[in-house]
Amino acid sequence: MASISFSAYAGVFDFKRVDPETGEEGVFVEDAAILKTLDGLAYDEEVFSDYLLDGENAGELEDAGISGGSLAFSFDSASGRLIGRTEYQLERALNPDQIALLKDYTIGQWSDGIGSNFFQERMRHGLAPQLLVMAESAVQVEQRAH
Repeated sequence: MASISFSAYAGVFDFKRVDPETGEEGVFVEDAAILKTLDGLAYDEEVFSDYLLDGENAGELEDAGISGGSLAFSFDSASGRLIGRTEYQLERALNPDQIALLKDYTIGQWSDGIGSNFFQERMRHGLAPQLLVMAESAVQVEQRAH
């Protein structure tokens, strides 16, 4: 068995506050004390691997035995920021091409799939973390054999 995780810094918006300049709800949060309150927050109502084989590159990932993939957040004391992470279980290690495909898929889910669903759900609670990746280099990848 093996596993692979993808992580990146999350932006957090507070939908209980209104921007005084624009009048818009959803103020960007940078206060480490507030961000720390989201440490351990997870979304497991949907699992990333459930939709994995629906995409155009499904065949290249089908034989890897990928399962799991929930969205979890942890506070990083060193940077004072919130980190979002998705971890998958693997029947075997992935090759570099498969890692790139799974990374692209995960980034897509973060911004316009499961991550978007979670963000919309969290808006009702006030603090809503979001993983919008502008550059793939911002995503950390860690593959481990167990």
